[in-house]
Amino acid sequence: AAAAGEASPPLPPVVGVSLRHWRKDGADLARAAAALGALARSRAVRLRFLPFHTPSDVEASKVVMEQLGDLGESSAEIVSPGDDPQAMLLEVSRCDALFGMRLHALIYAANQSVPLLGLSYDPKIDQFLNRLGLKAAGTTDSLDPEAFALAMGRLLDEPAQWRAEHGAAIERLKREARTPAKQIAAKLR
Repeated sequence: AAAAGEASPPLPPVVGVSLRHWRKDGADLARAAAALGALARSRAVRLRFLPFHTPSDVEASKVVMEQLGDLGESSAEIVSPGDDPQAMLLEVSRCDALFGMRLHALIYAANQSVPLLGLSYDPKIDQFLNRLGLKAAGTTDSLDPEAFALAMGRLLDEPAQWRAEHGAAIERLKREARTPAKQIAAKLR
């Protein structure tokens, strides 16, 4: 326990992780585990696995957690399965940064201005990232652990810079998303 007057050490930042099965051989999840392990050994973080689709994302998360290896000062946890979109939006908003394969996880992170890194498995991921002015941190075929750890470290160290660089694109996407709803509401009047 901290002595009177001493501040407790700050809690490690929370990195949300949203992964899915893609490759039958599991090499994509092994690469994700290597990258997350490199991050966890380079600095203290709380890896928070966010399963968007059950039960498959829970299984994918557990596979990766088992492969992380020594986490040093870091930790890994999995949240309750996320079949409730509002609950998952709240979970994403509690993250300091997010690493995701699931498009919904990336959309939720952008919506909440949570700095993000995407792992591409499908052109829709690349298209979404491109609209934010981003490129995928890697693909299901290639993900460099050290480069990933450095990139995520920058997001954790400089979130305001990430928000400044990508805020206008995020606001544009939010406006575009509201337009169809307004059109539907006008037709219902």
